[in-house]
Amino acid sequence: MKKLTYLVASLLTTATVGMTFTGCIDNDEPYGIEQLRGAKAELLKSKKALIEADAQYKLALAEAEKVKAAAEAAKIDAERAKTEAEIAEIRQRMEAAALQAEQILARLQAEAELARLTYEQERLNLSTQQQTALDGFYRKYFTALNNYNEKYMEYVKAQKDLVANALDPNGTAYDAKKAVEDAVTTAQKNLDDAQANIEDYNEELAEAKTWKPSELGAKLTAYQDQVEENTEKMKLINLTIAENNNESEEGKALVAAKKALDALYDEEVEIPAYTFNADGTITIPGLTEPQEVIGEGWSYTWKTQYNYHGYNDALNALVNFKNDIRRYVLDDNDVEWTKAEINSLEAEKKEKAAEFDRLFAGWKMFADAYNVGGTPKYDALMSYDELKKAVDAYNAQVSATQAAKDAYYAAEKAAQEAWDAYNEKNNLDGDAWNDYYEAVNAANEAYSKAVEAANNELDKTLTALNNAVVKAQQEKNAADSKYMTAQGLADKYTDDADLKKAAEAAKKVAEDAAKALETAEKARDEQAPKAQAKAEKANDLAAATRDNAIADAEKARELALNDAPQIAGPLLDAANAADNKVYEARDAYNEAWTELSELVRVWDNETQSYAGVYGAVNNQVEEINKEYQYEEERYDGEYYTWTPSSDYGLYYQFQSEVNGSQWDAEVAIPECSVADVCAYPSSNMRYNIIALSNKIYGSYYYDKNDDDILGIPSAQLIPLTKDDIDKMLAKYGVAEIEYPNSYNYYFGLFGRTLYYDNRIEVANTYITNKPAIEAAFEDVQTQIDNLVASREELSDKIDEAGKAVEAAQEAVDELNVDSWTEYNELQRQNGVAEAMITAISEAALVTGVAETEQYTQETIDAAIEKIEQSIKDEEDGIPELEEALARAQYVLDQYEKQLVSDAEIAALAVEEAKLAMDAAKEKLDAAKARLDAAIKSVEGAE
Repeated sequence: MKKLTYLVASLLTTATVGMTFTGCIDNDEPYGIEQLRGAKAELLKSKKALIEADAQYKLALAEAEKVKAAAEAAKIDAERAKTEAEIAEIRQRMEAAALQAEQILARLQAEAELARLTYEQERLNLSTQQQTALDGFYRKYFTALNNYNEKYMEYVKAQKDLVANALDPNGTAYDAKKAVEDAVTTAQKNLDDAQANIEDYNEELAEAKTWKPSELGAKLTAYQDQVEENTEKMKLINLTIAENNNESEEGKALVAAKKALDALYDEEVEIPAYTFNADGTITIPGLTEPQEVIGEGWSYTWKTQYNYHGYNDALNALVNFKNDIRRYVLDDNDVEWTKAEINSLEAEKKEKAAEFDRLFAGWKMFADAYNVGGTPKYDALMSYDELKKAVDAYNAQVSATQAAKDAYYAAEKAAQEAWDAYNEKNNLDGDAWNDYYEAVNAANEAYSKAVEAANNELDKTLTALNNAVVKAQQEKNAADSKYMTAQGLADKYTDDADLKKAAEAAKKVAEDAAKALETAEKARDEQAPKAQAKAEKANDLAAATRDNAIADAEKARELALNDAPQIAGPLLDAANAADNKVYEARDAYNEAWTELSELVRVWDNETQSYAGVYGAVNNQVEEINKEYQYEEERYDGEYYTWTPSSDYGLYYQFQSEVNGSQWDAEVAIPECSVADVCAYPSSNMRYNIIALSNKIYGSYYYDKNDDDILGIPSAQLIPLTKDDIDKMLAKYGVAEIEYPNSYNYYFGLFGRTLYYDNRIEVANTYITNKPAIEAAFEDVQTQIDNLVASREELSDKIDEAGKAVEAAQEAVDELNVDSWTEYNELQRQNGVAEAMITAISEAALVTGVAETEQYTQETIDAAIEKIEQSIKDEEDGIPELEEALARAQYVLDQYEKQLVSDAEIAALAVEEAKLAMDAAKEKLDAAKARLDAAIKSVEGAE
């Protein structure tokens, strides 16, 4: 057979919510469920905030005669409106998530139905035996699929009910009593169905034990016909239910109620445009111009209230604007201004202004010294004169010290030259001995070379003579051997003339070789003694030459040793005199150096401080630190003392150069300038400019790249004005009403003085124009109240329409109650019949039966085992069902005794639905595994 597909297999892989949302293995929740579950804590928190806001609101209104209480009431009212808007937004988000889950489920159910229809077409290509084998497995799978999808939607509904309860401050949106009663009814039905199934299975088991193999095919067909007959009845019941839902008076009323509810969901509510201070009566600085809060054309429906320019945008715009202007117009505690508070502001401003003036002086000092675009101007720094004076004193001593140094090194050079002259002559005896030893060594070396050459020549001659004798001997031996061989052949073959001639020729060669050996031996005996005598004569001549050279060297040595003392004496006296001059020059240099080094750095015991250039550098740093330090808060809340950055590196480099020049004749003693030793090089000046600028003008002003923020370069080197700040804020789109807060938070001490100026001006204006300002507040609040009221009105209409839908639905449900009872019983009976079909089909596969006519007693026995297993499965599940019923009855009892809340009931329903969905998923996975195994078995049988 051709393989089952293909399209069916593909559809079965995607036709369940679990397989699409949660996968075949894991159990992750679908997006909609995740959104519903994840919002629980957020919703409960919002509900609590709303209830608390209501309570505080009512309490504040009771004390409305007090100004502060009235202001607090207004504040809480705004928070309440904001909380309501947040809850409404969450409600729509959760409803949208649930709707998405329902829509996806509907699509997957359609795909499951398509898979079912596709299988019906595919099975036409299968044999009767294959159809029989697979039908039961497919029915089981589709039954499990439908059950899982139903449980999934029950889980979605439970989550929606939980959300509805959490979002409802009045506790009326969720019917907890009905929920717990329905839970008992459902648990009881599940238990009754299981017990009925056991009863039916036992009846089928008793009958199965009487089956005969020839009857088994008819039994299978009968079960299949029963399923088809019941399915047709269920379709008719569905038609009756659909007719009741749509055509009956009750159904028409339900349709009308739903249409009315949908119309309310789509009803458009216009939001009036609103401009604050439209008539220009408010004269508070920063609020003098009309400000549009809500523009023309804003509107919303219940479904679109969170869209752009909808209800939520409008409410947030009004509430935020009201809060902004209250923060701007009132004091930091959101109450009206008093003269005492204004006086306190003026005192704080005075304190900040004094601090600004002090640090501004430091900022300007470093800015002037930095001299952007030019060389630093160190004379702009505090204590410059003292440092310059110390530097000049040092420079004044440099020339005298350098002269003493030059004199010392000149005397040292003259002394070295005198000693060199003395040492040159004082070592004449040593030179004489050195010359003697060199001559002796040279004579011995010449002798050794001459002897070696003579002996080498002798060895060469003797080797040549001996080699000639050896060669002649070898040739004689070879010739004798050849002769003896030739003569032996001639003696053996006497009649062979050629052999006789060859023997004679060989004899001649042997005789010649003997003569040649004799000649070589004679030459060796005659020439070897002559070569020996020649070598001995050459050795004697070399020895005589060596002895003569040594004798000449001894004579020259004795002559030199006798003349040395008379030459070296006067040179020694001159060298000692030169040393005395060196000592005098070094003492003078050390004295001058001590004076110079004290002008560089010295500890003054009397003042307990350093003097010299270092002392002036250190004093300058201490004075600047003392004058321009300030307290700064760290990120952890602790405070530390900031001091201007300084660096002694240049001074220590100068000191190192001075010390390095003391005993180096090639290095002149360096002169000094303030730039050479100042603790504030350009990098430190720039850092201090930035740090002080951040303090007095704020880091908002800091421009790392020198961007053209204000139309000027190097902004931090130029004093900032209020106009400059306002230009920056305008450039970055900051609203004018937020300028004071920006002054306070972003522009340092200068910004704080501007903030105090604004607060003082606003406070005085408020006191003068209090009635008009309070009227403006009330006007904004009226806009908020009207907007909230419009939504509450729509919400009330929707609630009433929803109740009408519920009432109509209950009437329709009453019409359908008998139909559903009959439908559920037929569905249960189908479950038993399908189990019987599956038992027979699996038994056929197990026993290897190809056609229904081939069923055997083994097939019947295998089917009986399957039926018995079905009974056991149902019986094993009874305790769990009884426990579920008892738990549902207990919850109902606790609810009637008011021992559990609606929220707890809703949460419990979610957990129960989740367990049911998980159990359905396990059954679905098992049915899919059995179906896959059956398909594989049938295909393998081909």
